[in-house]
Amino acid sequence: MSKLELTVEQIKDFNRDGYVIVKGYYSQQEMAKLQQVAFNDEGLYQQAWNKKDSQGALSKVCIWQQTGDDLYSMFSRGRRLVDSVEKILEEEAYHTSTKIMMKEPLVGGAWEWHQDFGYWHQDNLMLYPKAISCMIAINPATVENGCLQVLKGSHHIGRLDHANTGDQKGADMTFVEEAMKYHPLVNVELATGDVLFFHCNLLHKSNQNRSDKPRWSMICAYNAITNQAFKPNEAVYYPLYRLDDSAILEWHEEGRKG
Repeated sequence: MSKLELTVEQIKDFNRDGYVIVKGYYSQQEMAKLQQVAFNDEGLYQQAWNKKDSQGALSKVCIWQQTGDDLYSMFSRGRRLVDSVEKILEEEAYHTSTKIMMKEPLVGGAWEWHQDFGYWHQDNLMLYPKAISCMIAINPATVENGCLQVLKGSHHIGRLDHANTGDQKGADMTFVEEAMKYHPLVNVELATGDVLFFHCNLLHKSNQNRSDKPRWSMICAYNAITNQAFKPNEAVYYPLYRLDDSAILEWHEEGRKG
């Protein structure tokens, strides 16, 4: 068990609001290592999807399901995240995906209002909303560079219908606009190393990056072991072999720990 897992109060906040922000969840030394690897990883650009928003602006996202011995997996397999997720879910979890969001200066596109469960339910055949995402700020996320925005407590609404918006899937705006009357909009500004844990039914979006600063984040997503796809589909189940929190700083460039 990690000493850095969420507290009882933080889990209460998560259940009430649909999210919780943990400041300084990763050290500056750990984040410097991640920045060094991510910012120099040509593979992220080569494998990235270019997703247009409703106005045609592009955001880049690189996503994968299977973990390994790379530095990214030292985060997604780490007890720090996994133990906290399981504490919220109150059951065993497994890793469903990790993605690097690359919102570039001046050109990074928006992400439309949506719920992750809005497409996980349909595309990945998850029956219940028992999935959680953990957003790690690789560099600062601000209002100016298009930080995430959430509707506080909106996970209590339940899953909304989603349809194509640009290259993305967005929630039915009739319901989103009604939800805005009752759920405050919160700008999730994060410093490097902060983590946002959020419920798969939390309504969220982000605006275009009109600043001269990039906004990169890594999002590790997990699902309850009892909530696996009910028939074969593209969401392949891989066992999760968790690692101690020391694994990040012990990792070497050749892709091995120790």
